[in-house]
Amino acid sequence: MDWTFAREYLKPRHKGNFILDMNPVSKANILLAAALSAFFIFNYYYAFALSLGFIGIAAAAKRFKPFISIYWKIAVCFASLLFLVRAAFTNGTEVFFQLGGIHVTPEGIHLGLISAALVMEFSGAFILFIQITEMEELVYMLEKKGMSHTFSYIILSAFQTITDLSQSAKTIMDSQRCRGIETEGGIRKRAQAFIPVLGPLVLGAIANAEEKSIAMDARAFSAPNEHSSLLILRAVPLRERILVGVFDAVFLLLVIGRVITWIQ
Repeated sequence: MDWTFAREYLKPRHKGNFILDMNPVSKANILLAAALSAFFIFNYYYAFALSLGFIGIAAAAKRFKPFISIYWKIAVCFASLLFLVRAAFTNGTEVFFQLGGIHVTPEGIHLGLISAALVMEFSGAFILFIQITEMEELVYMLEKKGMSHTFSYIILSAFQTITDLSQSAKTIMDSQRCRGIETEGGIRKRAQAFIPVLGPLVLGAIANAEEKSIAMDARAFSAPNEHSSLLILRAVPLRERILVGVFDAVFLLLVIGRVITWIQ
């Protein structure tokens, strides 16, 4: 018997990219420390620099296009709106422009820039983590660290369901277009085309849930024994441990310094 195919599952997963090959817990640790550091430094130059850094990391991980396709919407919509609201309705010592209840002040502009920068860098860290981390790897590591396999399956199934529903909706919309139904145009026309899709999507999700439950029972998912896995991740190398330790140490020093400043 040729065991070549079987041995492929006994090797640690390797993608050939340092960022993608990092342990999911290490990536979460580094990105969380970097994102939270902006709230303690509270400087919009630093927060915007972090945002640019996240874009650079996405490019280095070869995830630039899917990352930026989501990230620019956050930057344009939420961050810009937050900046405008803060800048237009924050009281200050000097008024640059006033129209009714709108009054633009230096303090408002400064607060708006900080608020927008914090939203951009924190959302950037979250989106980047989703783009460079496979959920099955994250769930696998959490389960190895003691999390219940039932809870880990719920997390993985939730993310997978979102992906499946998106693909199903796209397939149904394509089939609608093949039948000559107009699905492009204004918001009203799009809504009229999308509402009939909800029925098949919901029924399909219910059918998939039933099929998954039957498959889980057939594989003794509820058995109290230790579960096996086809996924194997590489051991965390020393340089990755050092990198995580540096980020944690810098963040801890930053927190201690900020607390001392507040006390004084």
